[in-house]
Amino acid sequence: MSCSTSITFDARVVNADVVKSECVTDFVQAMREKFEDLPYLLQVFYADEECTDLTIGLGYPAAGTCDGAYNESDGIYAVATLHKNGSALLQQYLDRACTSKNLYMTEYVDENTVERNLCRNRVRWFSSNDGSNNGTTKLSSGEDNAGISTGEILEIALGGFAVAITIFAGILVLMRRSRRHATDAYQLKTSMSSATSSLSLAQKGVWNDDVITAKRIPRDKVLIDELVSKGSYGEVYTGTYNNRQVAVKMLLPTARDKLHRVNEFLVEAKMTATLEHPHIVGFVGVAWDSLSDLCVVLEYMDGGELRALLDKYVESDHAVGFDCLKVTFALQVCHALAYLHSSTPMIIHRDLKSRNILLNSSMQAKLADFGISRAHLDRTMTAGVGTSLWMAPEVMLGERYDEKVDIFSFGVVLSELDVHTLPYHKVKKENVDSNGREMANSTLLQKVALGTVQAEFSDSSPKGMTELGRACIAIDPTQRPTAAEALYKLQLILKRNFS
Repeated sequence: MSCSTSITFDARVVNADVVKSECVTDFVQAMREKFEDLPYLLQVFYADEECTDLTIGLGYPAAGTCDGAYNESDGIYAVATLHKNGSALLQQYLDRACTSKNLYMTEYVDENTVERNLCRNRVRWFSSNDGSNNGTTKLSSGEDNAGISTGEILEIALGGFAVAITIFAGILVLMRRSRRHATDAYQLKTSMSSATSSLSLAQKGVWNDDVITAKRIPRDKVLIDELVSKGSYGEVYTGTYNNRQVAVKMLLPTARDKLHRVNEFLVEAKMTATLEHPHIVGFVGVAWDSLSDLCVVLEYMDGGELRALLDKYVESDHAVGFDCLKVTFALQVCHALAYLHSSTPMIIHRDLKSRNILLNSSMQAKLADFGISRAHLDRTMTAGVGTSLWMAPEVMLGERYDEKVDIFSFGVVLSELDVHTLPYHKVKKENVDSNGREMANSTLLQKVALGTVQAEFSDSSPKGMTELGRACIAIDPTQRPTAAEALYKLQLILKRNFS
């Protein structure tokens, strides 16, 4: 076995004493060796709900002290504590003294989750308490054909106790604790607003939340019909409410007894209930007799997913390029984004893709699925959330990000509208190994993050559409248009080319 060459990302100032490369088979074990006998807490993020596809890992000295940032200008600091019963507490602050008035967020991790390294909301936790365990840790990627060997290049930047591990597509990068992306995680709710919402629902109960209470409808009036779709933790049915056809969203039976799943479900319901726009799927109400039969009732979109329509276009050899209908879809989605981004506080969807754009019988497009949308307050956010093929490079790399991640995803959707296939389909087909296997997603995402691969646009579209699409997928977020700017350009294109 030999180590592959490390991929180098843009240089940054690293406040560390040593930088070196090693070939390792287990980065968690490597972390244990770096901390030696000192207490630590390790937080490992994944791109999927089953915790099989690695994204990044962050290590914190668990000494109960305030530790500084990977880049001092980032201004994010952490205090990690391991309790005697095996539970852990991670607190993050906006000042180097970790004063209570600048507390950014708090995460309590129960002993069972830490001791058993359980997968919770795309995260596993490890600590120095289980450092004596031998054998392979539960961190291998689910992509067996990804070509990632058991030995990887490990770049280490050590600065006292503060060590952060960054893993991207099999390249393991250890850096000093508290780099910009060492702040938020999916299950931390990624913003003070959503974290507060979830905590409020957990503490007071859904029946006391003002928004949910105002939108509550009688459970016995909601009639469930046919199953439409099913995900890792939820399912959607067609149904009827007051003689109106609706979509009914419920947790899977296996998730209904898990409080954190119920809380997440209610946070999404609360978020959706506050939105009112002609191109966002309408919220009808939330109903329950008990938490086990909790459901969210939404506007029924009988045209299905945009992705399904594009799949039909592929099957029927529908002409690529933008026609009036496709530009109209793009315009309607952009209207919804402009609404979200102009809200107070700003709302970032964070999972925009063709499957989350629904159509009605009138062929109007509406944005759906606000499961990981978050209100954006004073600070930019971090953490690898969203769906990989639509994900912006700064999210893949764990950078701070803002609403421009939605613009990148929108650009990828424009590519889908243009050529009909899933993102990067042509690149994957054209890059096969000697066994005829397509390029693995992990390799593809490396190239997307580095800008060597971009979403595809055809030569059959108006020049303005191609220029807009490419601007939206710019690697530098500051070079991407705002939703309002994109909306204006789409209106001009529609008027000039299709009126």
